[in-house]
Amino acid sequence: MSHLDEMTGLLYLEGELDVNREREVSTHRSVCAPCRRMLQALERESIWLRESLAAQEEAIPQRLARVPGRSTTAPWAWIAALGMGAGGAYTLWSGLVEPWLAQASEAGFTQGNLLTMLLFSGAFWKGWGRMQTLTQFLSAATLGVFLLWLAGRRWRRFSVAGAVLTAGLGFSMLTLPSSASAAEVVHGDPNYTLPAGDEVKTDLIVAAQHARIDGDVDGDLIVWSRSITVNGRVKGDILALGQELRVNGQVDGNVRAFAQSFTLNGSVVKNVMTWAHEFDMDEKARVGGTMTLGSANVQLDGHLNGDLLAFVEDLDINGSLSHDATIRAQRLRFGPNATVAGHTQYRGGRQPEKAPDAQLGSPIEILAGHRPMPSYASPRLYWHQILAWGASFLFGVVLLLVAPAFFADTENASKRFGPAIGLGVLFLFAIPVAAVLACFTIVGLGVGITTLLSYIVALYSAQVFIGAWLGEKLMGPGIGTGAIIGRLAIGLAILRLLRLIPFAGHLISLLVVIWGLGALVLAIERRMRPQWAPAV
Repeated sequence: MSHLDEMTGLLYLEGELDVNREREVSTHRSVCAPCRRMLQALERESIWLRESLAAQEEAIPQRLARVPGRSTTAPWAWIAALGMGAGGAYTLWSGLVEPWLAQASEAGFTQGNLLTMLLFSGAFWKGWGRMQTLTQFLSAATLGVFLLWLAGRRWRRFSVAGAVLTAGLGFSMLTLPSSASAAEVVHGDPNYTLPAGDEVKTDLIVAAQHARIDGDVDGDLIVWSRSITVNGRVKGDILALGQELRVNGQVDGNVRAFAQSFTLNGSVVKNVMTWAHEFDMDEKARVGGTMTLGSANVQLDGHLNGDLLAFVEDLDINGSLSHDATIRAQRLRFGPNATVAGHTQYRGGRQPEKAPDAQLGSPIEILAGHRPMPSYASPRLYWHQILAWGASFLFGVVLLLVAPAFFADTENASKRFGPAIGLGVLFLFAIPVAAVLACFTIVGLGVGITTLLSYIVALYSAQVFIGAWLGEKLMGPGIGTGAIIGRLAIGLAILRLLRLIPFAGHLISLLVVIWGLGALVLAIERRMRPQWAPAV
């Protein structure tokens, strides 16, 4: 008998030969040393191959590793996760967003949708009429591309008709007449003055070194100037950004001011919101709505018909307040002519000072300087944590299903702890500063608001990526979407439990936000980096 070939040897080792042939090979193996060594080598290679394949497989139950098929049973896990996510979203809305909108409405943002008001109405959006045409065109183009994709995917024979429809829709949007500008824009050379007796029939936008408004403005007044003086009447709102602002006339709308010093000697029919180093309200000044202050030194001698919300350092009240006052300051003093008809809440470093002749509707409620510790014996605390976990888990699942590749890149970037922490600290402070600076310019207002909204989403999504990384660290790498979702749920649950640790929980939350934000930046940078083809 001649020597055995490798195929015959493999069939012999696997027991695939018939009885007669197997007997012949066994007899030959006992008398032929080269064939015996060849069979031993093949046997060792088979063992190594089986061990290498087994090492790459995950030791999970077969029922979890198999591809899911159609099942007649109800997906209770998905229903529970969806319910918890809905509960978390409701808790977030009712506990945070809705009260904030109510406070914003009391502070003068009286429209139903605050975001719509900021972007498309009021003094923040005056002079942006041409942007409406661009918005309509982008919306129509997006809808047309989607219809074209849908027509080409489902109805192949109607793809030409879809293209013609999309082109016609885009052409019709391009031929729409552009809206006329509803504001008068003035650039001082270098100063600007609206003389007394003159009247601007529309909104007035002024950019000058020194601005003086002695006449009347029928619309809103938007002004960027080093010194601003308003002696006339403004029938709309005032949005001012400058070093020194003086309002001596009458304003029928609201006043929003960013200035180093703000002096109010006139009357404001609606509300006042200001961020200034020094704010002085003269005894002749009148405000018909609410007042929101963020200042260092404040002197209130006039009359305020609405509520007062103040975040200041030194506050002297020697005027009259017809409603409630919520004050957070280092020092609070009520002068002899001070009158507060409503309730006063105060949180500060010193005890408030009250003159004997001051009249307060109720005793001052002094709030503690720190927030009370959460009650760990209360079931409500843990129920809120469960709802918050469900909301973050649902957000993570949606993010995983929508962008699985980007999710995996960000999770892998979380493993680079040092660079992620460094970039997280940098972008945690750099992004909001850049967005706020962009909002101060008319051109960058939309970009700034969009950046802030994206920044909030990025901060919330940071816990998702760190939770996925933590779950993978504890349970090992997962194969398939189901395994990743399970590890995500476990990682988010552990992060939620760590946040309940007294004192250390806040530091852990800050670390998670910085870490996840840095990982997100690394993943975005990796995708934006140009990929060079390897040399042949």
